[in-house]
Amino acid sequence: MKNRNIEEVQGHCLSTENNFRKSLISRINRIAGQLRGIERMILNHVKCDEILNQISSVKSALNGIAKVILEAHLRSCVVNEIKSGLEEEATEELIKTLESLLNKNIKKINESNDNIIKKVEIQVEKIKECIEKDECCSSILKEIAIIKNELDSVSRVILERHIKNCLVRDIKLGLEEKIVNDFLYTINKMIK
Repeated sequence: MKNRNIEEVQGHCLSTENNFRKSLISRINRIAGQLRGIERMILNHVKCDEILNQISSVKSALNGIAKVILEAHLRSCVVNEIKSGLEEEATEELIKTLESLLNKNIKKINESNDNIIKKVEIQVEKIKECIEKDECCSSILKEIAIIKNELDSVSRVILERHIKNCLVRDIKLGLEEKIVNDFLYTINKMIK
């Protein structure tokens, strides 16, 4: 039994309920709309803190989807794998998935923010396709982790610019109360 492959045992944790999948697709579609909005905001030079708040909203929505998929994965796939004698493989795969999902390493980017947002839009579509094709939860969770890391990179660049340009400018203009409050609000949303 140990020679069996995890894919043989896992089944399809997302196929248990059609409404569950429809709900995930609906949430993914909302995220895709938010990403298009972020892209427009970047192109229209909207205030940095507004863009950062939208990125935080997308990341929060992705976290919500990840939690739901992770729960389904644990209750179905992981349980089935362990019951089938594949506990070592199941736990290793789960640990890798959680590490990638919880990874906070922000890479230095060399692409423009709008190119990254377009790339993230494509990755969101990949998640939608994975759900529609009833692919394994761990694949979807890994895609979510990649997207969150890309969004963290964009946030870092925008935040650096915001600090160096907007924050400094507005403090020099005597608007420190408003800019500091806005900045703290944005940072609090980003830290969640």
